[in-house]
Amino acid sequence: MSRFILILCLAILFIMSGCAAGEQPADTSKQSPESTENVQKQEHSSSEAYEGETESKNRLTGTVVYVVDGDTFDVKLSNGKKERVRMTLVDTPETKHPRLGVQPFGPEASAFTKKLLTGQDVSLEMDVQERDRYGRVLAYVWLDGQLVNEQLIAKGLARVAIFPPNTKYVDRFEKVQQKAREQRLGIWSVEDYVTDRGYNAEPSKKEESASPAGNCQIKGNISSSGEKIYHVPGNQSYEITKPEQMFCTKEEAEAAGFRAAKR
Repeated sequence: MSRFILILCLAILFIMSGCAAGEQPADTSKQSPESTENVQKQEHSSSEAYEGETESKNRLTGTVVYVVDGDTFDVKLSNGKKERVRMTLVDTPETKHPRLGVQPFGPEASAFTKKLLTGQDVSLEMDVQERDRYGRVLAYVWLDGQLVNEQLIAKGLARVAIFPPNTKYVDRFEKVQQKAREQRLGIWSVEDYVTDRGYNAEPSKKEESASPAGNCQIKGNISSSGEKIYHVPGNQSYEITKPEQMFCTKEEAEAAGFRAAKR
């Protein structure tokens, strides 16, 4: 009897060991095609998210709320923050400078930018240096797929102003500037006015044809925005102002709808 029980126990142990040997651990190195595809999608998604973050650091979007002058304006960003923006690689003549005052073609450049950008949604592309010493955002301004910086140069309302390391579009801008210079547009119509440092306060004077107004010396000029301004001898812009009308007295000019130049 004892021998029978012993044989039975051995048989049971043999059967149990065989079952245990038949159970194999799962092979974690093998994954279904669906599982592999999901992992790849997650990795690709993470890569795209990183690239998007990098792009957003180089570009800002917002609405132009105020134009200061030809190359400077205020924008309300998409996050609600307001920033002052200075266009990169361009320099327009001054209109509000405490020392230089109103420079030739400054009002025209300001009027162009104001008409083009006010209330518009723009994309601001930054270069290497994102702000100037005044804390202004330095940007290439995109509107409807066009570079506003480049448009100012093309119309002769700005010169190319190079301040490294922000030089991404310098070759492109200089080609546009060369065409404007050859056509004597805007700032290039005044001899020796544009310099490497900015604009000459006393450009070369060109001989003007005798005025049919005789000895009348007051020049009446109509700006591109339609504003009528008269200049008297001694005004800062008198010598380079091209008159549409000549007046003998201030009263005569004002009666014709012209106002006195501020400087």
